[in-house]
Amino acid sequence: MTRAAFALLLHTSSSIRLLVLALIGLAGLGWFVVEAGTSSAREHLRYARDLREIRQVDAELGAAALARRLGLAEDWHGADAHLARMGELLEDLGRVPDFLTGSEMAAVRRQLDHYTALQTDKRTVISALRVLLDAPPQNGGAAEAEADRLLRQLLALQTAREGERLVESYTDGYVASQTRMHRHRVLLVLAALALGAYLLLTALRLRAVSLTVSKAHADLQEHAAALGRAEAELRLYATVFTNASEGMLITDAHSRIIAANPAFSRITGYSPAEVAGRSPALLNSGRQDAGFYRRMWSTLASRGKWQGELWNRRRDGSIYPEWLSITAVPGEGEGADGQPCNYIGIFSDITERKEAEARILHLAHHDPLTNLPNRALLNDRLSQSLLQARRDGRGAAVLLLDLDRFKTINDTLGHERGDSLLLEICARCRRVLRDTDTLARLSGDEFVIVLPDATTADVSADTARRILDAIALPCRLGEHEISITASIGIALFPRDGGDESTLLRNADAAMHRAKEAGRNGFEFYTEDMNTSSLGRLLLEHQLRGAAERGELLLHYQPKVSAADGRLGGFEALLRWQHPELGMVAPGQFIPLAEESGLIVPIGQWVLEEACRQQRAWLDAGFDVPPLAVNLSAHQLAQPDIVATVAAAIECHSLAPGLIELELTETMLMRDVDRTIRTLVRLREMGVRLAIDDFGTGYSSLNYLRQFPVNALKIDRSFVSDIGSDGAEGKIAAAIVGMAHSLGLEAVAEGVESEAQRAFLQMHGCHQLQGFLIARPAPAREIERFLSRRA
Repeated sequence: MTRAAFALLLHTSSSIRLLVLALIGLAGLGWFVVEAGTSSAREHLRYARDLREIRQVDAELGAAALARRLGLAEDWHGADAHLARMGELLEDLGRVPDFLTGSEMAAVRRQLDHYTALQTDKRTVISALRVLLDAPPQNGGAAEAEADRLLRQLLALQTAREGERLVESYTDGYVASQTRMHRHRVLLVLAALALGAYLLLTALRLRAVSLTVSKAHADLQEHAAALGRAEAELRLYATVFTNASEGMLITDAHSRIIAANPAFSRITGYSPAEVAGRSPALLNSGRQDAGFYRRMWSTLASRGKWQGELWNRRRDGSIYPEWLSITAVPGEGEGADGQPCNYIGIFSDITERKEAEARILHLAHHDPLTNLPNRALLNDRLSQSLLQARRDGRGAAVLLLDLDRFKTINDTLGHERGDSLLLEICARCRRVLRDTDTLARLSGDEFVIVLPDATTADVSADTARRILDAIALPCRLGEHEISITASIGIALFPRDGGDESTLLRNADAAMHRAKEAGRNGFEFYTEDMNTSSLGRLLLEHQLRGAAERGELLLHYQPKVSAADGRLGGFEALLRWQHPELGMVAPGQFIPLAEESGLIVPIGQWVLEEACRQQRAWLDAGFDVPPLAVNLSAHQLAQPDIVATVAAAIECHSLAPGLIELELTETMLMRDVDRTIRTLVRLREMGVRLAIDDFGTGYSSLNYLRQFPVNALKIDRSFVSDIGSDGAEGKIAAAIVGMAHSLGLEAVAEGVESEAQRAFLQMHGCHQLQGFLIARPAPAREIERFLSRRA
């Protein structure tokens, strides 16, 4: 029937033929339109959009992994979402648009299969990186290195380039399709000569499709540029390895160096080219033996990592300590059998840390001034010496040395001179001692000497004598030449103690006994010394509050004119009437008061009591001369000493000239400028001033001229040197002459013989004081003394 219809059409009129031809043309045009419609814009847009999105997802997946590695992301949620979307897009891209020819579709699918394989590798690397980063930290250096390696492997996957090739493959097929469409359009143009309206409609449609494709192409180019920028950022992050401050070394499985970073060259001095292909053994310093390296390689083989401290040698030959961490990188693929394919070493130069540790250790066990062992190191060495002595069945000795009157030198000449003196004393002691002996500084001017081979007391005594002789030699400190002595206490092991603390305590007790015996000597420990020390402690305790309990009292000793014997003054002398011990000698309790700080309130009491007694004598009608009161160094150092003296004098309505303050020569040399200011204010008040015990200190004659004093009191030791025939009194005579030349009075104390009186009179001494004149007496006896001389 169709054939009949077709034949009928062939025999129609020309108009009908034209219409039939038009219909045939329209049918052919429809075929062409269907053919052209094969290249569907919707399919193309879908496929182009998927291609664009898959490249974007690929770039964001790499960025998410890098962010997680750098700690910029807290979890893997972003990466998981990208991986899921990647799978969906790969599945969608598997449906290649059917407007491509078979060969074009095969080319696209081949490229898509290759791209899918790369994405599978990428997924595997990200999974390994996730396992490493999410695992609990065990070996920080090795984990970091493995993470960096996986990151580099991830960045090395050419997924972006393969994505471009996939786009190119599809674009080639699409261009070919467009070419075919162009041919169809030509045919359509020919058909459009007869069907203009249809041609115009088709042209408009094609134009719309062309604009859409152009826009899609522009979008692809923009995203390609964005991917390029992302790759540049990834390369920038990769430079972190190059800029690491720790040295990094990578070797192959046979320990041949294949890579080194700049920090390696900076630390060792070797450039990467110099060490390439060589063994790290070229850095061996020789300080570690072969056993050390065998243990290191054994640990690497069993655990896959090793870290520790070792010494290596730089290119210039210098040896340095380093902290090294080595990680074995297991091989991958068939035949690897789990054997390492590379070793990564990360190390840092710890020279400065080791030097700081050595300095800290030295300072922890040595005195910073003398570089001698301190108490901690002394205890260790003494403990070792006692263990050795106990094991060998022999003795040992502990000598505790304390410099005599070192504080006076320190206060007078300054701490710098005092430090110089300590260094000189240490040097002298070292020259006397043997290498096996220990010299340590406990504190200030106190030293301990350990003699590990002192088998007898004679050995200790001989060592002590030689040390005392060496210390007693004159020593020059700047413009001053001084001599100093020391007191030594000796405790013997095992007789005087079986442990360090007991020996040190007993040696200290013996040292104090040596000081009490006159200094510049040594004493062996005896059992009664600790009893004596306990007595001193109890005595100090009882001294507190003695003034409030009425146990303190003053005795007064007259001073008379050497020329005519007239009364020239009194000196108030402190006494302690102990309720159980009776009258305690000043030499027993005054040093205790000075050591404990009680001398300040006691001195205040003495000043108040002296002023009260002077007022009482005046009220009784006696014509009393000035009364001298000894002022302690602690009192003179008080900032309100002038106000204190003024208040005591004013409280008892005394003329300031009736009070004389005696200060020792050593006291005046402490903070000279401040002392002079204080003395000037006291003199301006009208109080008399005298220098007591003159000649025993270290005062400078230049300063002596500046002190506003009235008198010099010659120390009793120089008066006692005056013999029965007046001999050996040169120092006393010189002091009298000096007082005359300075316009001061000379007062001699400790005068006990007529020969001494005659000698002092002959040389012009102004006043005499001592047992020859009168012994110190309480106030009631002094009143009778005054009555007899009235």
